[in-house]
Amino acid sequence: MLGFSSVMRVMVRPFRGYAELAAAEGQDAPSIVTGVARLLFVIGAFVSITATGRLAPAELFGGALSFSYAPVVQVLALAAALRVFAPTVRLGRAFALYLEGHGPWLLLFCIVSGACLFAPSPARLLPLFMPAVLVVLAWGYVLTFACLRSGLGLTRARALGATALFVLLVDGLVLTYFLAAGQLRPIIPW
Repeated sequence: MLGFSSVMRVMVRPFRGYAELAAAEGQDAPSIVTGVARLLFVIGAFVSITATGRLAPAELFGGALSFSYAPVVQVLALAAALRVFAPTVRLGRAFALYLEGHGPWLLLFCIVSGACLFAPSPARLLPLFMPAVLVVLAWGYVLTFACLRSGLGLTRARALGATALFVLLVDGLVLTYFLAAGQLRPIIPW
């Protein structure tokens, strides 16, 4: 696995990757700034490419800024989960480790962006990506559990509980926000 980035290592071998990251020190240790910047850059690029068909600086910055709530929601949910299931774990270290597990989402955003650039009719591909979103969600849950279990050294029961609370809070907050903003009602047939 030499030469793979930490995001790729965690994505391919979650438990081993997080154990290695937890042992890393100095420049090799994960950083909150790097993790948040990477996430927001890819989201901004995704918004820019899918909205305009190009990587425009204004759209990239605007997309990153408009989705800057994502890491905030994640750190709040992680803080709550740790408070309940691992009160002695430092939030900063835990969040830096957690941010390395966004690989599936980053990969999906890149694939969808590429499809929008090269497919003759990108809108026709949308139904194909819906199952991919479900797979990425499930993969993300496994990575969160691996972070808590191998990265932070929680027991299996505590890691499962913390993962469940984290997922409930993150998904609940995001869905509540989009429901309140009126963004989900038009696309949900109920």
